Amino acid sequence: MKKKPDFTITTIGQGFPAWAKISVQLPFLFLIAWETLRTWIDTRKTRPATRCRTVSIVIPTRNEEHHIVRCIRSIARNPHVCEVIVVDAASHDQTQSLARKAGASVLIHDRSIESGGGRGGQIKAGINEASGDVVAVVHADTILPENEIDRVIAVLNRCPDIVGGAIGCRLDSSLLRFRFIELANSFRAAFLKISFGDQVQFFRRSPVVSHNLFPDMPIMEDVEFSIRLHQLGRRTYLFGNALASTRRWEQTGYRNAGWVIKNVAIYLVRRLRKKPDTSRIYRRYYGPYR
Repeated sequence: MKKKPDFTITTIGQGFPAWAKISVQLPFLFLIAWETLRTWIDTRKTRPATRCRTVSIVIPTRNEEHHIVRCIRSIARNPHVCEVIVVDAASHDQTQSLARKAGASVLIHDRSIESGGGRGGQIKAGINEASGDVVAVVHADTILPENEIDRVIAVLNRCPDIVGGAIGCRLDSSLLRFRFIELANSFRAAFLKISFGDQVQFFRRSPVVSHNLFPDMPIMEDVEFSIRLHQLGRRTYLFGNALASTRRWEQTGYRNAGWVIKNVAIYLVRRLRKKPDTSRIYRRYYGPYR
């Protein structure tokens, strides 16, 4: 198992020259100062929301036997976690049996991508099954230290106007190129409030379910949900230390980064006019690499 690196504001720019590290940290420090001030003002004006006590973890899977047990074990010991729901898309390996042995409940969600299948459909099915005050969506190849759940509960109880957000993550490689990817991910999630699924999206369950807010899209569900969540309240970004796998980046190299940037931009532009065809995007993304 690779050593889990710490991830805080001080590690942004790690591996860069000192002057560059300070330069990339400054915008984040200003953002943190502004968010701190805004939180102080809002907590004096906002009526307290229902106190959050329990967290449901939703993990979408498909053939994840090599990662699922470690993922579940990294989360399940936290006292706030009331359930771990693995939503499996009919895996052909031992994902389901291993998840059950690790203490998770397993929900089968095997639909075509045109009828609510794919990762977005899996996550939505898990959310509808969940009972916790808060839902956190964790990818099967991500390790989430249990103290991050404590931080989520603390920020939601301290700031009633915050409806959800994301937890920052590091990629499990020491190579410098992955520090650039982490920096880009943090900038997007912190400043644009658009998070990706491997950044552990979390939210208050009740308003999301009552407004039917989570999209059952096969791909781009994380981007779409980040945007929709703004309808319910303020979003936040925690500089956390979730550890995400680099397996796809290593398989496809910077081609993957280029594809993601290009297609997210295309999606955001097209959604201004009409609902984009995410089934087509899904096939373009996964088809060549499977």
